Amino acid sequence: MKQYNRIMLGRGCMYAKECRTEGYIGCDFELKHDLSDYLYDNWRDFNKKFIPQLMAIATGRTKVSVGLECGFVWTIAKGLQIGDVVLCPSGEGYYYVGTITSDYYYVPDSNLPHRRKVKWIEQVIYRKSMSTGLKNSSGSIGTCCNITRYADEIEALIAGKSYTAPEQTVDNVVLPSKSFDERSLHKLFCNFLRSRGIYAKTIYHEKSSNKVDSAQKWVHPDIIGVQFEDFNNEATLSLMMAADPKKSMHIYSYEMKRHIENDSQLKQYYFQALSNSSWANFGYLVAFEIADGLDEEMQRLNNAFGIGIILMQATEATILYPAREKSLDYVTIEKLSTINKQFCEFISKLAKVLHASKDYTDVARDSLIAICDKVFETDEEIEKYCKEHNIPF
Repeated sequence: MKQYNRIMLGRGCMYAKECRTEGYIGCDFELKHDLSDYLYDNWRDFNKKFIPQLMAIATGRTKVSVGLECGFVWTIAKGLQIGDVVLCPSGEGYYYVGTITSDYYYVPDSNLPHRRKVKWIEQVIYRKSMSTGLKNSSGSIGTCCNITRYADEIEALIAGKSYTAPEQTVDNVVLPSKSFDERSLHKLFCNFLRSRGIYAKTIYHEKSSNKVDSAQKWVHPDIIGVQFEDFNNEATLSLMMAADPKKSMHIYSYEMKRHIENDSQLKQYYFQALSNSSWANFGYLVAFEIADGLDEEMQRLNNAFGIGIILMQATEATILYPAREKSLDYVTIEKLSTINKQFCEFISKLAKVLHASKDYTDVARDSLIAICDKVFETDEEIEKYCKEHNIPF
């Protein structure tokens, strides 16, 4: 069966035009040698061989994030088949479309050395022409994402036709209820954040001081996270720490929801996220499901107030609208630290990482990681968790 995949060609699509001109797709991820002899049929065998190699040179990346990178390389080099269709964002609001025409080959000393030849077509697909579902899936964070379920729509767009998804009938069928709760999404989302180098922790508002916080429903973030700026050269990091310690890390705040069903609910949840997350460098509203037809209002709210919006799935997440960076609000941080011990502990351990000497940075960071939400070791663990909690996988 022909597969359809969205492929990012370099950070920020920086090599997209080059790839289209020269007729290929490719990737890098610091694997600087020919992989022809190691393209096993099972991606797990590929990861088993190369994760240790990449971890040995990884700077500030986790085993999970390195595993994802290995998976992307295997998908491009081996997983995709001749005849599969790729959509590659240009970075200018449209996608290049092509068909894979060769097996893997290696081009040393090039921007994207691990390559497949592609026959590009003249027609491009404009993002504004896509359905909300295809927009969300094709905007997924990561080098590769499978969008085969939108094959009919993609083929219609290639042909320059409009597309209407067929209505789904449920006559005489009892649909299972989506009985997962909001809190069960936290571990999945924190797992995804860790793969992107963000250490994240759930904040339990019910553990706050009731005397102080009994009427302050819109104060606590659901999840807080921190991402440290890592440099290979210790001198560079030392200079940054001395000149402006705040620039050596960014703090994130997330408001989590199961679904956003309509315009009214969007506004309610968005302003709750604004109230709970505007103290951080980056604040986000995160939802597992977002109804169609809300794009215009999400864009308006994002433009006006700067809180970002993320659509998450079991193993991925798509930043629909990025958050604007802000300075930290220390008054609110002080309030949250006073009323919630978990929040206070996270901030305290974060500060210790920033102030630790070179010899103790890893110890301080491990202490912070120890209080963060636990992450999954394998995809099988994620799938099992989703089944146990009735979360669509």
